[in-house]
Amino acid sequence: MEKNLINSGYLWFEGEFHEENPAAIFPPDCSPQRFVETLKAVDGCFSLALETDTHIFAAVDRIRSRPLFYALQDGELLLSPDASELRVRLGDPPLDEDALAEFLLAGYTCCGDTLIAGIKQLEAGQYLVWDKLSQSLRIGDHFVYRQQYEPPRDPLEALDQMHLRVFERLISSANGRTLVVPLSGGLDSRLVAVMLKRLGYPKVICYTFGNSLQDECVTSRKVAKFLNLPWLIVEQNRRLWYKAYHSEEMRRYFAFGTNLSSLPHVHDWLAVKTLLEREQIPSDAIIVPGHSGGWSQGADLPLIFADREELTRRELLDLILRDHYDLWHCANDQRHKLFGARVQDCLQLPETIQTPIAASLYDEWDWRQRQSKLYVNSLRIYDFFGMNWRLPLWDRDYTDFWARVPLELRLGRELMNQYASQRQSVPIPAYNDYPLGKKLQLRYRRAVSGNLSDQRYGRFLDYRDRSGYLHTKVSTLLAPNLAYPTFVNPDLNILDANINAVQALTYIRDLASGKLD
Repeated sequence: MEKNLINSGYLWFEGEFHEENPAAIFPPDCSPQRFVETLKAVDGCFSLALETDTHIFAAVDRIRSRPLFYALQDGELLLSPDASELRVRLGDPPLDEDALAEFLLAGYTCCGDTLIAGIKQLEAGQYLVWDKLSQSLRIGDHFVYRQQYEPPRDPLEALDQMHLRVFERLISSANGRTLVVPLSGGLDSRLVAVMLKRLGYPKVICYTFGNSLQDECVTSRKVAKFLNLPWLIVEQNRRLWYKAYHSEEMRRYFAFGTNLSSLPHVHDWLAVKTLLEREQIPSDAIIVPGHSGGWSQGADLPLIFADREELTRRELLDLILRDHYDLWHCANDQRHKLFGARVQDCLQLPETIQTPIAASLYDEWDWRQRQSKLYVNSLRIYDFFGMNWRLPLWDRDYTDFWARVPLELRLGRELMNQYASQRQSVPIPAYNDYPLGKKLQLRYRRAVSGNLSDQRYGRFLDYRDRSGYLHTKVSTLLAPNLAYPTFVNPDLNILDANINAVQALTYIRDLASGKLD
């Protein structure tokens, strides 16, 4: 008799939509082979675990949108969506120093690890099979993101048809509920809004947050106005952020959303909280963010891939370590010493790599580590507030399409930029960055006074204490009796540190002190 142990999310199987009901998909006598074959045919955002007389099976989706953690204790498999729960069941073991260094430099833990040595996580596209008779555990992949080298014919038309299929599925799953789009000034959330408008979905609300005069907010408002969609803005300032960040509710979110493995993402936490409190969005609405769309399109690919026919193993490792372990200033040799072998063991890089394959391997690391554990993990905000969500730009049709697009059409988001200009017909330039003159001005300001003009630092520092705001050191964020890696500079002003590095330090301090228990 099958038992469903854990079941969260939504999925499509054989053309039918299932929300929190995998029992209809996996038979009571499900074998390991049948479990894996079914996983390969499933689409959606989910985590699931089930038990038969002989096995326990568990899996997360292609992007680990709903994390799942496991541990072994006295010949028993422990499973939970809450890593902190497993820590308690294991007797509250201490933080692992190697994992701590990775968390502080990357913002997450890699290769299935967490901050606790005995607790592991299923990574994006992974499953586990526990044999109850032999007490043996097997971890495998039901999906790995790799380029397929099968370019679509007429890529613009193929891209458009794919978008139609993806958003028609989204709309069918919404069942008439309001769809809420966090609309930034960029291409990805714009794509979501444009497609919902194009397909005539009647219940759409767009929102953004920050300062209404900021370039990104101005672009968001213009796009919503052009599409004739309702648009909301949540104005924010240092006072509101400081109060929210030091609240009991935020402490609960930290405990909920980080799972001993990912940076606490708070970017739109205050906006969602405010919109719900004001009743500006229905409580049963579905949030539809454009997370990671740019990654699939090639936005993160280093432009060195455009100039080389092949790379050495060391060169590709340099790129991965530089771009993913970057929250603190850290010498290249030190990064290699700390994490080079780790990346190599996961990717099994050959000595010399042709550029398209090197780009695919770079993407593979980015997908399974940063995209899933940093960006997509921001969905915990919606979960925390009890909101439903959909992730259309991780639809299987979407990722399979971009895996077939040639490297030259992904570098610099070439194909997506063509599509936006020729097929979207929204006459408002996407917000990418400040103009050169403003960037130089901001760079000069940062050199003189750090990130003084960045309101996000108002989370950590009380702006009313001007001296403290300008001069408080990183050392004030360090937990006593915890050994920090040497790249953490305690004498650096908080305003001069990377915002995510500061966020990671505050989380570790609160975790080590027991404040999050």
